[in-house]
Amino acid sequence: MTNVFFKPAQRKNAKLRLAVSGPTGAGKTYGALMLAKGIGGRIAVADTENSSAELYEDIVAFEHANLQPPYTPEKFIDAIKAAEAAGFDTLILDSITHEWSGVGGCLEIVDKLGSTTFRGNTWGAWSEVTPRHRKFIDAMLQSSINIIVTLRSKMETVQTNNGGKKKVEKVGMKAEQREGIEYEFTTVLDLTHENLAIATKDRT
Repeated sequence: MTNVFFKPAQRKNAKLRLAVSGPTGAGKTYGALMLAKGIGGRIAVADTENSSAELYEDIVAFEHANLQPPYTPEKFIDAIKAAEAAGFDTLILDSITHEWSGVGGCLEIVDKLGSTTFRGNTWGAWSEVTPRHRKFIDAMLQSSINIIVTLRSKMETVQTNNGGKKKVEKVGMKAEQREGIEYEFTTVLDLTHENLAIATKDRT
């Protein structure tokens, strides 16, 4: 006897999970704030960028928390839980790149564990760090409020052969977070240096 039951699919109102990715100066923080303003309600910003979000307090009304290193997954989980408990409608995490590659982030934790507890075995260290990172992702996905995150990205280039002449071409931007992070979001906007947003994923 099975415990699996099916019923007609029904589209429901869901909380937004939006990622805004782009290089320095592309407008990630400003864009995230304007999107949150458009959604409406109370906005919270958990800021890892040395309070840079506060430069926009004259444009968008929001409440601010300045996150300091170490940028452990647990620190971001705490920020999500605090925003939920305070009754905010939207939380902006600016930026979650720090959870991955910032001071005290996942990569640094792996290096530290690999050189100590796991005696040079960084692969073994991931067995401890991956579940911690996954709990952070789950905290975003299961949150009762809208979540907007920003991601630093870097332009990737390739060398092509154009009529015998070698040429370097830009092929897009790679977000500085764990591979496949874009799968976790409802919508992903990639910002260019020209402040143009390209929706590379949209399930709204």
